[in-house]
Amino acid sequence: MPEALRCHLLIGPPASGKTTLAGVLAPLLTAPGEPPAVLLSTDVIRAELYGDAGVQGPWRDIEARLQQRIREAVAAGIPVIVDATHAKRPWRLALTQSLVLPEPVEWIGWWLYTDLATCLQWNQTRKRLVPEPVIREMAAALADPVFGPARSEGFASVVAVVPTHHQELAPYLQGELARLDHRIRSARNRENRFQLHGYSRLLDLERLLYLIQLIASYPDLGATDTATRAELEAIVSPWPLGDLAEQAAAVLSRRHGVCYGDAAAIRADLLWLKAQRFTSAEASLAPITPPVPSPETTANLGSGGYPPLADGPVFIRVMTLLRHILKNPFDHQAGTGLGEHLINQLQEIPGAYLPGETATLRKDLEKILTPYGFRSRNDNVRHGYALGTALLSANRLREVHGVVSQAAGRLADPSAQDLLTELEQRLQWGGIDTDHRAPVRAFANRSMVSSALVRPDSLAVERQAELLETAIVERRRIELERYASVAAFSDSPLGSFRVWPLQLLFHTIGWYLVYEDDSVGTGVGLIRTERLDRLALRRSERGYRRSDDAHLQALDRLETLLHWSGGIYFGDNLDAQLAITTGTAKARRQQLVTLRFCCQGWAFAFIREGLQRYPIEHTRFSMPLAGDTWWHHPKAPHVLEPGSADDSHPYPVELDLPIWCIERDVDMRNWLFGFGAGIRIESPEALREEHLARARAVEGVYPSGG
Repeated sequence: MPEALRCHLLIGPPASGKTTLAGVLAPLLTAPGEPPAVLLSTDVIRAELYGDAGVQGPWRDIEARLQQRIREAVAAGIPVIVDATHAKRPWRLALTQSLVLPEPVEWIGWWLYTDLATCLQWNQTRKRLVPEPVIREMAAALADPVFGPARSEGFASVVAVVPTHHQELAPYLQGELARLDHRIRSARNRENRFQLHGYSRLLDLERLLYLIQLIASYPDLGATDTATRAELEAIVSPWPLGDLAEQAAAVLSRRHGVCYGDAAAIRADLLWLKAQRFTSAEASLAPITPPVPSPETTANLGSGGYPPLADGPVFIRVMTLLRHILKNPFDHQAGTGLGEHLINQLQEIPGAYLPGETATLRKDLEKILTPYGFRSRNDNVRHGYALGTALLSANRLREVHGVVSQAAGRLADPSAQDLLTELEQRLQWGGIDTDHRAPVRAFANRSMVSSALVRPDSLAVERQAELLETAIVERRRIELERYASVAAFSDSPLGSFRVWPLQLLFHTIGWYLVYEDDSVGTGVGLIRTERLDRLALRRSERGYRRSDDAHLQALDRLETLLHWSGGIYFGDNLDAQLAITTGTAKARRQQLVTLRFCCQGWAFAFIREGLQRYPIEHTRFSMPLAGDTWWHHPKAPHVLEPGSADDSHPYPVELDLPIWCIERDVDMRNWLFGFGAGIRIESPEALREEHLARARAVEGVYPSGG
């Protein structure tokens, strides 16, 4: 490998003495008879391009000419001195690790430690004054303990110079140049033991960290909701087209520096994150596998330094920790030290921290993860999004909060009440303010049952509901007891009974448990519903569980029953249920009864709007009378011939319903009989007689002539 050419980068705030140092350094870099070092100044380039060094101009034009001059000098084997502030890391990385050069180069950084007061004083003697806030900002950036100049940025060496300490710069610079070989050799000896990988260069490592932080903050980077889109467009506007990598590249360029905006590299980063299970919501015990080093990475060893994570084992342990805290941002066990707890959580993953490495873990948090925004200082947990489990943007989470708060309040859902407490706490920790705004959508229904006013062992109580949910998830058989004194229908179960719980369902006025009777020997039981406040959970049987397939088959039958019944009453005959849910078309038809009634105009107007009350394929409505002007969709089931215009009820309706609906369904009767004299039932005869009987009974409770 040929000896690398040494090029020099000056680093310091405006008015820190860089141009003076460059003038002294240049003749020391070449021997007599050799071409002199090329001194490149961004101020000079501005003067060339715009006629005045004070005209800032588009940086891309200045950078293009600067890079061209560097390439030309390196190709000719002439050392280069770049005179600019290089106050921020991306500005330095743009040359040390992002710029492709025709020959190997060792970059030497000359960091001018000129105190701020001196810079401000010297600035007053310049022909072109730099605004004081600019000098202060750049001085602060250089003083940053994490992101200040460092050998890890790709420098072979960083030399500190304090101009105010040297009457003569030339002897000092000569001495530093003479010591460079030893200093570089010593540093490389320390790094030769590193197990290099694809993220060993600081540029690649920081691009990965910034990318992770971005997609943890904006899981929906495409911004499908308008509020998040507005936030992103405040960073980049107009919003870029293309895939996720191109969008992320645009944001990283604007937020952190152009050198981090390589879309092709980001596309590879995204694939690596996916392969390492960063973006999956599921926990992973798989070890972190760093990518193999690229030729650029290995070549860097000859020209510059590396960060601590350049060493494979260090990278693996830190990325293992980062993956965990991103998936579990609030993972902390009270009474246990954070480091000890996290080590215990990661102990099964190869390459993670070993017991006793608490100090190492804390150092990694403080020196690596905290500076890049993955954890707040002096805080035990990361408050914010969790990569992989951050399925929604902040604004969508606010909408979810609104829905959950409605369910917990108006619907008195005991599970939602528990969820709401935890959700509000987590949103607060994550800095997402819900400020109790009224939701865009609200529930008009409310539960008639108050969970605070029921029996303490009722399934409507929060704790009992949680146990019931666990039994559903774990497919356990449970023993229920129906209270003896509560309201009951003729086929309601009595006393204690064993069932397979299927689902919690809100219907009209309250929460119901949908369950399947435990039928010994058959494997298939009758599906029923019962309101939660009428039941107590007496036992959840750990030893009696059934397969996922059996549970899912029961849920499929439930969906079919809900579809055909239009309510939550499914009768008390297993054979009839099975004929509807799993039988042949002929068997299903045998379980259906046609309900036919005729309507007055006002009642028909309400009824024809309810196209999904019962299966539309078994719903038939009257066609319009001559002269009617009401609209209906061409696919709506208006197929029946209307009656005579002289008829008080000229509009027929037919519904094919399961037998149990016709015989005993309370919801169907409340809906149908609620139209009073607006309907006239024609068949079945039994339902017609029931309608008449109800009318007579109501009439009978009032005194004659009252």
